Amino acid sequence: MTSKVCYKVTVAGFDITLSQQGKNNFSVQYGRQLTQMMPYDEAALELGACIMHALACDGKLDATF
Repeated sequence: MTSKVCYKVTVAGFDITLSQQGKNNFSVQYGRQLTQMMPYDEAALELGACIMHALACDGKLDATF
């Protein structure tokens, strides 16, 4: 199975990568966590959750609001 990296960012020292393996087949890797075989909508939620978690770990989000 071929994989294409669509997006990659490093937050708080952790790499977060969105890859596409085929039509409507995505994976998200966050540090050592790998979630595979997701359709577009699930991958979008997973990517967003990983980015926000990393931002929280890095102290970029304020929980006092």
